[in-house]
Amino acid sequence: MVNPRYQKRLERCGHLMKETGLDVILLSKPANLFYLTGDGRLCAYAMVTQGGKVALGVPQTDVEDVKQVAHFDHLVGFEDEVGMIHSIAHYFMHFNISKGVLGLEYTFLTQVMMGMFTHPHAKPKGVTVKDCTHIMSELRIVKDAEEIENIQRAAKVADVGMDAAVKAVKPGLSESQIAAESEYAMRQNGAEGFWRTYVSSGPRTNIAHGLPTLRKLQNGDLVMIDVHPIVNGYSADMCRTVCVGKPTVEQQTA
Repeated sequence: MVNPRYQKRLERCGHLMKETGLDVILLSKPANLFYLTGDGRLCAYAMVTQGGKVALGVPQTDVEDVKQVAHFDHLVGFEDEVGMIHSIAHYFMHFNISKGVLGLEYTFLTQVMMGMFTHPHAKPKGVTVKDCTHIMSELRIVKDAEEIENIQRAAKVADVGMDAAVKAVKPGLSESQIAAESEYAMRQNGAEGFWRTYVSSGPRTNIAHGLPTLRKLQNGDLVMIDVHPIVNGYSADMCRTVCVGKPTVEQQTA
């Protein structure tokens, strides 16, 4: 599926790869996959050449769905980890890459994924490896008009989610119920997912990132709410602290 937006990004990526001596990069971080291909699912990868060619590897069950949404030149499905390794080897052969430098996302990859991407049955012996994290950071640091619009949409959805959460704050409701009300409202208004939804109350508000629990709110509790909706691949972050009932003078001035 050809898309001028992604072609332009791939051209910029190719220039940066050339400047840093990378012949090919192998990406698996969902946000980076989404940025260069339009699809950021888990358990997938994109091999991107310096010339801007994109080869995707995804679970076999996802192939037809990926065809509808992603920008790519080649697409293969795999059944398991061994299939993924073999598909990577196939793409190295297809692009005639037997030596050179491969870029990997060092700051994202787990040890297991690093092992799979550099497995001798995946990567040719003549290909060395180095970090490409800085390339993706530089590519994505300046947002275009469409990205800014998506961030603004995510911020509006965060507003909706926060409003729903604040209205739900009542004695007897649990932190998890507050989070559920917020996430339901955000889903109804376009959120496709959430980075995290934090709700902590009473003595738990001293936790920097308090995941919601079944603790029930009590009169006089402070409640810290932090929402992170994702809209079209872009997220917003909004945090507020509210009181169950009327706040004390100390709470108001703290």
